[in-house]
Amino acid sequence: MAIYSITDLEKLTGIKAHTIRIWEKRFNIIHPKRTTTNIRYYDDNDLKKVTSIALLNHKGYKISSISMMPDNEIEDIVAHLSDVASFNVDSIDALTLSIIHLDQTKFIHIIDRHIKQHGFDQTFEELLMPLLDKLHDMWLGGSIRKAHEEFAMQLIKRKIIQQIILFEDKPKLNENKFILAMPGTENQQLSRFFIEYLLCQRSIPSLYMSNDSDVKDIVEAAQTYKAKFILCFVNEEPTLNYAKDLLHCIQKVPENITPVFVGFLAPEISRCNAQIRAIYNFEDLKNFLNFLSGSNG
Repeated sequence: MAIYSITDLEKLTGIKAHTIRIWEKRFNIIHPKRTTTNIRYYDDNDLKKVTSIALLNHKGYKISSISMMPDNEIEDIVAHLSDVASFNVDSIDALTLSIIHLDQTKFIHIIDRHIKQHGFDQTFEELLMPLLDKLHDMWLGGSIRKAHEEFAMQLIKRKIIQQIILFEDKPKLNENKFILAMPGTENQQLSRFFIEYLLCQRSIPSLYMSNDSDVKDIVEAAQTYKAKFILCFVNEEPTLNYAKDLLHCIQKVPENITPVFVGFLAPEISRCNAQIRAIYNFEDLKNFLNFLSGSNG
């Protein structure tokens, strides 16, 4: 069982440490344990309970009322609130709670409901991406464990792949073929899957080259595949050298291949080479792909 400090609880739940201590003393909601050296700590059950109480409190329930509820009643109310949560911070809170509980059924249910109501594109960009940002901050702060991160990443990846499979039998006759390159310095696996989904959705053929592929292999694959574009992620500083090598290699072949750089460093690369296509965000990317596919959305 994991052990958490009160600072961990604060980061995970958004409830100030001072408030948590008041809940302990005044309302007897949770009971911290102590190490042999008398240091206070909390376990998984404490984390789950404080997270649930924080969600109820955010929805208007008074702490004095919550403190009188048995645990099963708290869980029932939280489950109902998670089920009816609107497309905003409530949904992210509900997903965060399901991650802390490692509750796969609840996590998938919330995502599926939003896909049904809002479509996969909006669900990914407005719900899952902010969730991943939140998890990243929590991971950096040491507030979640590897199991929590892997739980969310694998389930989201599975959802994207399911969406890609829906287009598996759809003919991809568009002549604007893409090679998707993932430099070893980048870790954008979910974004890569989402881009593959966007391409499939628009019937644009693509071929993925893994992060151990040399730039020469990538350009050679583009020639064989007759790709018009090589899309590469550029978010990390070490990727700049990779991007320069890729540009140099593309310039040496007779085919007209346009490099497309996606990410934080795309503007910096575009200033050095006017022939590339710089993509700053998913909206910019979708507009570009819509143009290539002759689609309005």
